[in-house]
Amino acid sequence: MRPLTLINTLEYYDVPQILVAADATGTNYLCTLYKNDAEDGFLYLGVQISEPRLMAFLGGQLDLRDAYVHPEVENALYVVTARNEVLTATILLQPQGLTEDMLPEAGYFYDSSDLTDEAETQTDTYQLEVPSHDRITFSTLISRMGWRASSLRNVLKGKTAIL
Repeated sequence: MRPLTLINTLEYYDVPQILVAADATGTNYLCTLYKNDAEDGFLYLGVQISEPRLMAFLGGQLDLRDAYVHPEVENALYVVTARNEVLTATILLQPQGLTEDMLPEAGYFYDSSDLTDEAETQTDTYQLEVPSHDRITFSTLISRMGWRASSLRNVLKGKTAIL
């Protein structure tokens, strides 16, 4: 059993549908809800995912299903359970152990523009100081604000970014 910390909820419909979590070593997990059970809690299909691949997903360049069907490394798929607001990666899955009801449909690309209200366009100026080791939080923040994370990624280059 591996305890996880919620980093960000990417899609929410009644309950979190897609989320990003991390374990104690900082490994990221992309998790998609596949079962809501009163006894078992919320069951997510989780895949260990590197920062560049997570950035590709957040930037709309990686199909969600491909992240699970073609993981970056072996032994990267888990059943992630959410019960009483506690996330744990419990069961290690093999790719051949995946069932169709666990996998998201093909053709889903994350689109952060759904989060912005296009009816009211406002311009605000923000100054953020983000340590370079905290790029995931920074990338998630700019993604939520409707900016393209990939275009700002080059700003970091191992230093503190001031925007």
